[in-house]
Amino acid sequence: MAHLRSQIFAAVIARLSAIPDFSGADKVKRGRKGAIPQEKLPALTPTWADRSETLTMRPSSGPSGEDGYDRFLPLSIIVHLRDDEPEEEFDRICTLIEASMASDITFGGLVIEALLQTQQYFVNPQTGISLLAGSLNYQIAYKTLAANPEQAAL
Repeated sequence: MAHLRSQIFAAVIARLSAIPDFSGADKVKRGRKGAIPQEKLPALTPTWADRSETLTMRPSSGPSGEDGYDRFLPLSIIVHLRDDEPEEEFDRICTLIEASMASDITFGGLVIEALLQTQQYFVNPQTGISLLAGSLNYQIAYKTLAANPEQAAL
């Protein structure tokens, strides 16, 4: 079994891949290694690379009194755009993502909650020209046992 964080990413990817616009191969992918071919755009990349996960100790979190952690995963969904009107395309895609992510903020009990924190549309600050990308940034609150990060804590 994988770290609960990887299970969360798998659930997010499954949820985003269920959006018809992103149901094709490689339309939603964690950990991309290179440029996305033009024909695959728009596309989504869930990641947490831009911020650190934070933790606090939670005593007696397991069924036998084991210690655990309250964890806060900063999840960014990077939106890669292709449209001639990228700001409008970003807003349209944000609507789809927000509705999908809000359909069950606990992901069936896998997490405590997944809350949208910020959104950003990327432009060149000197020219105002679109960089054809943006992000929706969520905070995912969840709990694990300290000695077994694969298992959710109570």
